[in-house]
Amino acid sequence: MDLTAAFADLDRVAWPELRHAYGPAEDVPALLRALTAADEEVAEEAEQELWSSIVHQGTVYEATLPAVPFLARLAAAGVRRVNLLGVLGAIAGSTDEHGLERPGAARTAVVGQLPLMLPLLADAVPEVRQCAAWAVAQCGREAGSAARAALWRRWESETDPMVRADVLTARVLIDREAAGELCAAALRTAESPRVRVAALLAAVDTGRPWTGELAAVVAELAPLARHTEGGQWQSQPLQALAVGLHGRGDAEATVEVVVAALDRAAAAVRAGADAKASAAEATWAAESLALRSRTAPGRLLPAMLPLLDAPDTADDVITALRDWAEPAPRAVAPLVRLAQGEGESADRALAALVTLGAPEAADLLARNLEDRPLALDAAFRRTTRRRPAPLPCTPALLDAVRAGLAADTAAPRERRSLMAPGGLAAANRPVHLTGLLAAWGPAARAALPELLAALPHHPLPIGRALAAVADAERDPEAVVALRARAGDGSLPDHQAAAAALHTLTGDATALVTVLGPALGEPNGARDRCVEAAASLGGQARPLLPRLLALLAEPAETRGTVSAVRAGLTAAAAVWELTHDQECVLPMVLEGLTWAGRPRGDQAANHAARVAVLLGPAARPAVPHLLPMIDRPGTAATAARALVAAFPGSDRPAGVGLTDLVDRVLPAAGPGAHLHSALAALEALAALAALGTAAYTPVQREHVRLLADGERRIVGSGNQTEIIRNDEEFRVAAREVLAGLSR
Repeated sequence: MDLTAAFADLDRVAWPELRHAYGPAEDVPALLRALTAADEEVAEEAEQELWSSIVHQGTVYEATLPAVPFLARLAAAGVRRVNLLGVLGAIAGSTDEHGLERPGAARTAVVGQLPLMLPLLADAVPEVRQCAAWAVAQCGREAGSAARAALWRRWESETDPMVRADVLTARVLIDREAAGELCAAALRTAESPRVRVAALLAAVDTGRPWTGELAAVVAELAPLARHTEGGQWQSQPLQALAVGLHGRGDAEATVEVVVAALDRAAAAVRAGADAKASAAEATWAAESLALRSRTAPGRLLPAMLPLLDAPDTADDVITALRDWAEPAPRAVAPLVRLAQGEGESADRALAALVTLGAPEAADLLARNLEDRPLALDAAFRRTTRRRPAPLPCTPALLDAVRAGLAADTAAPRERRSLMAPGGLAAANRPVHLTGLLAAWGPAARAALPELLAALPHHPLPIGRALAAVADAERDPEAVVALRARAGDGSLPDHQAAAAALHTLTGDATALVTVLGPALGEPNGARDRCVEAAASLGGQARPLLPRLLALLAEPAETRGTVSAVRAGLTAAAAVWELTHDQECVLPMVLEGLTWAGRPRGDQAANHAARVAVLLGPAARPAVPHLLPMIDRPGTAATAARALVAAFPGSDRPAGVGLTDLVDRVLPAAGPGAHLHSALAALEALAALAALGTAAYTPVQREHVRLLADGERRIVGSGNQTEIIRNDEEFRVAAREVLAGLSR
């Protein structure tokens, strides 16, 4: 195929009428032509532009579809084959479609080009064969019989172990019925380790029973990662194996596999052998499993602790001890020993001790505060959670925090690079120091001189700390300093000081004075000020005219989620002050219309929460709320709003309570974010309050599993916080479960 044929009809496509990630797609023809440029730099830039525009971060667009035939023709003609096969595979595998008329249309477009792609499975270059197998596999079962036959032929003739392993995986993905026989054959010792590892993963993925024979293969080939380098699929095969086994419900087998891997690494440490690779693989699998299994940490930690004895393997164990929130008294002594050393490893060990709440942590931190940014960050994080309690305010630690804050104030450091030792933890040192003081409250009153001196440099965190530490009557100098700061500096400084003054004294005058003008300026600062105004409750009455004016603005002026949420916050404040349905309801209805828009569920959920406040006055919103209960992302808040709109009813808006429970439960499915999972529990509790008869036995068992099941529910967000967030969720779920038992 020559390039003239490859570009046939390219200019007949109405590209300017189509859209990609950055708008109209009139640039696509030039980018496709530039792929053939003799200048490698020009061709590579065009390729990157195409990746960014038609497969932007895995999302496909309406302009993606007509580009597919030209990409396939170019690959078939020998143009950038490996890379263009990667683009085609990414398009076929995308599940994030934007502007397509039919779900799956992008994959169908790639399937239509398989006659051009399948011959590349027999290319002379191994990497091309490998990438062709991967791209074909992304088409899944839609690839059809011709693809299955082509992959079978490739499997029969392929001799390169890396390509053969990827061909096996591709075959399993598009022909799962043949997977059992194929995996059994591939696991035989005659096959290369690469192929056998691929067969192990395929066996798990296709539901083959886990047996002692398979576990023996894992032990024989460990560490597995050395056999997957350069492959198109898993770079961390043991982790993938553990996640796959657990995902299909084989929790016991999963723990056994990972414990065995940890035991092998520990045995290597005891023997004085190089255990770095095997320990890294095993601990990574353990960390991944702990994020999914509630019982795993307690069973894995005993097998991990021996790895603390070797410098090359200790850091991975320290990370687990820090993140898992699992009591580990046996780990304290070795962690103390490590924390008394030097450098980042000592800092990480102390951070783990802080997280574990070890009694030794406070004095160790006091002794080395200047050189322990990660440990200080861990201490600060304890102050931001409901559980556990902050580190104790020991005399030594209080003195160290005061000295650190005084030193920062006397000689303010230049803003630290996030790439410097300690990274973000070191850059946030003043925030962390004052956060500890705020958490200790009056017990840290001796730090008032340092806080007052630092107030001009860090008004927001210092203001909060002063409000928590000082006493309005005994410490008039704190009141005077905050009052002066409330009238000086930028708007954020004004607001921070005035808010602290309000917290300390109960007097909202200064805060109202700051917020009034800001609420009249339509910008991002106003959006933040609305939240501060709403927090004042009845003391916000002087701001009512400003809040009403904000609600009266045309809906088209609120084109962002943050602007809509600011309007809804204002609506909640106005409702609390006036109970005026005519003023508040239009804003609620506006917010509900955002359901289903890109990132619009945040606004719709906020609107539903305001509707809860309105109660029966929100009944005109029912036509918007009913579709929301059919979407997991909005079901919980919509259900609460319906219950509030029809208090005491066993069929709010015509929907039975049991049906509402069924709509809400998926919002608390595995992998949920803490915020959405807690919102689901709030809705479930509201439904339970109407009578436990709303729950069927199956639904009660579902709630029990939310509270005490083996599988974690919270699985999104900051990875270091997932386990603690899931534990917070469990506490709330048990409260709902207790309500069902009354």
